[in-house]
Amino acid sequence: MASASNSAPICWPASADLTPVSEAGRPADRDGPLVVVLSGPGGAGKGTIARSLAAADDSISLSVSWTSRDRRADDDDDAYVFVDRAAFETRRDTGGFIEWNEFLGCYYGTPVPSAADGSVLLLEIDVAGGRQVLRADPDVLCLFVDVPDNDELRRRLIDRGDGAERADARIIEATRERAEAADLGYLTVVNDDLDRVVHEVASLIATRLTPKSPY
Repeated sequence: MASASNSAPICWPASADLTPVSEAGRPADRDGPLVVVLSGPGGAGKGTIARSLAAADDSISLSVSWTSRDRRADDDDDAYVFVDRAAFETRRDTGGFIEWNEFLGCYYGTPVPSAADGSVLLLEIDVAGGRQVLRADPDVLCLFVDVPDNDELRRRLIDRGDGAERADARIIEATRERAEAADLGYLTVVNDDLDRVVHEVASLIATRLTPKSPY
């Protein structure tokens, strides 16, 4: 995975299409934030991109998912909102999630966005979750974060500790997700350089927030 400076903020270019989101603002006809879905294979750098954007611009926030699984010792305090199954089901049944799923007996769900989330809300979810989000809000911006090729993906997966067999399985899954993302109209961004791809994503967000001319 490409690496970034540990503390230096992003230096946003002066070009109009890369104006910080906080200057572009929320479109007048949108009550809540612009929802940006980041999907892609493990090792593509979705989380790093999301954290870089949020650190560079206060108007960008990261969605915190709910889960019914037990908290692990290595979980960060803001990794999830941990609840029991009953609480999760109550929120789900009252329309509180924009997408949810059950995995290995545990619920995971993304809360419905609100105006308090700022101008932009980033969701790091898989393509299946993205499909649910698109059903709820067709105006979301869906981005598929990919790597240059499967050899690079395999290298990143091995480097982060996945065994060869697991890495190969993830590559097969990545191929399936690429096809599904294309069918759903995702835009693909390739993480071959972290600074470059962060600025590319920022440009796509700012362009989506810019009001279209009626002429």
